[in-house]
Amino acid sequence: MQHLAFIIYMLVMLAVPQPSDTLYTAKTAMDVYAAQPDRALQIIDSAEIVGNITPLRAEILRAVVYSRTDKEMNYDSAILIGERLMLHDSVMANIDTQEDVLEILLNACRMRKDYEQALHWATELDNLYRGLGEKTEALRTEAEIGTCLVHIGQQAEGLAKIDTVIYQLEGKRKFNEFDALIIALKRKAEICNEKGLYDDIIPAAQRMLELLDDYEKHPVDYHDGNLREPSDDERPYYIDFYRGKVYGYLAAANASLVPPKKDLAYHYINLYEQTSAGQSITGRFMIAPTLGKLGEYDRMLTIYDEVEQQLGTDTLTENFALILRHRAMAAEMQGHPAEANGYWKRYISLTEQLNENLLQGKAHLYATRFRVQEQQREIERQSEAARRAFMIGSTVGLIGFLMLLFALYAVIQWRKTRRHNRILAQQITEAVKYKEKYKELKRSVEATSVSQKTEDPTSDSQTKPSTDNPTDLSDTDLFAYLRDLIEREKLFLDPNFERQTLINLTGLSKERIGAAFAQGSGHERLTTIVRELRLDYAVRIMNEQPDLTIEQVCQASGFANADTFTRNFKAKYGMTPTAYRGTKE
Repeated sequence: MQHLAFIIYMLVMLAVPQPSDTLYTAKTAMDVYAAQPDRALQIIDSAEIVGNITPLRAEILRAVVYSRTDKEMNYDSAILIGERLMLHDSVMANIDTQEDVLEILLNACRMRKDYEQALHWATELDNLYRGLGEKTEALRTEAEIGTCLVHIGQQAEGLAKIDTVIYQLEGKRKFNEFDALIIALKRKAEICNEKGLYDDIIPAAQRMLELLDDYEKHPVDYHDGNLREPSDDERPYYIDFYRGKVYGYLAAANASLVPPKKDLAYHYINLYEQTSAGQSITGRFMIAPTLGKLGEYDRMLTIYDEVEQQLGTDTLTENFALILRHRAMAAEMQGHPAEANGYWKRYISLTEQLNENLLQGKAHLYATRFRVQEQQREIERQSEAARRAFMIGSTVGLIGFLMLLFALYAVIQWRKTRRHNRILAQQITEAVKYKEKYKELKRSVEATSVSQKTEDPTSDSQTKPSTDNPTDLSDTDLFAYLRDLIEREKLFLDPNFERQTLINLTGLSKERIGAAFAQGSGHERLTTIVRELRLDYAVRIMNEQPDLTIEQVCQASGFANADTFTRNFKAKYGMTPTAYRGTKE
């Protein structure tokens, strides 16, 4: 009993991923997945548990295993994992990882015969390669796009796409381009065989042979360090694999022509059987339909007997349906109608079941995908609601904070401006007062000088120019005379004051008055000194009569309107009349 318990314990321990299973890494899993997919998945689980690979990498590796294992449910798992990974931030942020996932999705959808979805992922992958500048990889993917187009009913467009890829890859003697060209030619041969375009198979297959022969003879010329390039030991297997494919295509094409070229078909069958593919049960199964076309029913049925033994009870497959169909055709040709009918019935029943399973599988996949998308949308809705609430709260808080800062800044600026305006206003007031004192002092000095000269009979009476006849004055003295006249009589306070006013008062000509201002002073124009006098007067009355409005000050100072007054005041003093008045409050 203890021994039985120990055995059960050991079996459980072997079946369950163990943290101590450190020998199993991602590389080990990928080495065994083709022959032992379940074991590969166990190794991946173990590697994730012990920390040899990240959870994200583990998911990608699981999808790889599922996408390359010949079971529809596995393809579904690969697709669902891939679609989930494409929503992962880490995948979207890493181009290499995104490339891996897109290749998984493309392969799984193609194997699942979901060609519309395969076309979608192939297009995404093509755009990625184009964005990276990887033209050859993009062309590889475009050959897959062409294949998908054919399968969804766009045969002409799909074949044209593949032909364009072949044309662009021709003549480039490097392994990466050579390998991509071989794949594109292979895709064309497969499509043409499937669609019955046998005449088009032959040139594509023969071109593959030419390329393989050249690569075999001159491998050094093709060396480019690409990761796809086989080593010296692997190269013969690479060439043998594709030669086997070519011989199979050529045998099928020549056997299917009307009339068939049987000699050539047998020739290529013999060559095919010498390759590693032709010596395997899988390879013989692939050549069996060609044998049937050549009437070699016994050889074909012998191969199918071997395949059925290998399949065992696993007969719910397309391969077994193909066997039933060919057995029915062989029975008809051999004159066994009852046997043929039996095979046809089984074939039809199996085909219907396969179609139903395919539809159910697709429905299950779509339903699962829909649930995943719904869950993702719900997560996104919740995240969006939380983000929106956070953004609203943050925005309100930020706006409040900014308003507080702005208010603080405005107060500081207001105080700074107010202090600056007060200083500036004080300077303006002092400057105007200084001008007034200077004028008073000047008048006093001139009056004293005149008095002294009057009392001194020996003084030259011509020292001070006579103002009785201003035409005799120099430009400088005439300017002083006119300025004194304008200020003394307050002529500048008249909004209509102009040069004509002086002409009328003094009898001087317009040119004489203009020369006095232009040559006898620092003011080239009469309007300049008038504006200066009006502005100084405005400052004075704003200080003396603080109750006056700006409009009243404007009118009292001789300005025609408030806009002109404000513009000139600010231009001279650096602040508006209103701001100046505000410093007095």
